[in-house]
Amino acid sequence: MFVAIYSIFVFIFLGYFAKSMRMLGNRQGNILLGFLLNFALPSAILSGVYHSDISLELLGTLLGALCCSAAVGALSYVFVAKILRYSFLTSVTIAFLVTLHNTLFLGVPMVYGAVGLEASHKAIIFDQFCTGLPLAILTPILFSLSGKGRFSMRAVGARLFMNPLFLAMLSGFALRLLSFSIPEEIFAPIKALAACATPVALFAIGVQISFKDVKIEWKSSLIVLSFAMFVTPALYLASLHLLGTPITQNHQMALIELSMPPLISSAAVIARAGLNQKIALASIVFGIFVSAFTTPLWRYLSSL
Repeated sequence: MFVAIYSIFVFIFLGYFAKSMRMLGNRQGNILLGFLLNFALPSAILSGVYHSDISLELLGTLLGALCCSAAVGALSYVFVAKILRYSFLTSVTIAFLVTLHNTLFLGVPMVYGAVGLEASHKAIIFDQFCTGLPLAILTPILFSLSGKGRFSMRAVGARLFMNPLFLAMLSGFALRLLSFSIPEEIFAPIKALAACATPVALFAIGVQISFKDVKIEWKSSLIVLSFAMFVTPALYLASLHLLGTPITQNHQMALIELSMPPLISSAAVIARAGLNQKIALASIVFGIFVSAFTTPLWRYLSSL
């Protein structure tokens, strides 16, 4: 596990180093992100969905994790709005960040290092159900609350079906419905592209890191990370124990995913909504480093 965490932060550092040394311009950065979002990550999702062992237990795990994220997001809103007396829009921003975790770029490699390859395939499905779907629903709601648009199911559907990652997941499920197995040779180039996803994604995280906002919004980011990386997984783990549910590999995968920092793309959504993007950026950057400690912690607690 610790070797995997070390590798993750090496890739992130290389991205940050490349940006600091001006080795990447905007054009190269856009090419990198375009390759990642349109080819590497969809290939990883397609292969992961097709080769995963999807069971009722996994679906129950996804539903439970989704409920915990939503509940803690609502709890964080009540805490900052009613107790700390934050403004309405700032409270909404914090709740949005708490609800959505970095379950793909950071979560999948963390799950791979802590639980294993099979669990990392299921973590890809987790990302689409527990992060991708809520993001598509919550984004129009956020725009509506900030006066930047109106919520509609059409907007949600358009956001989903224009997303290469969601389409890759649907394609993976469609291939599973075929009455015959697809030869593994067909997946050779897809797996080759998928193998690029993790290092390129982590490199892209490093390129986007900026430390200046951490100094400005460190108090708000601490609130976000406390709820997102500690309260949410604690609620999930406590729920399993209260229900007397034996903790399986699926539950360990979900626990680690729920302990990830806020979703990187949430910063762009918050900026488009005209809200405080600095809270998002500070939480994302600070949370990436906190995850190096929380991942082993929750992996250990899940095995007790």
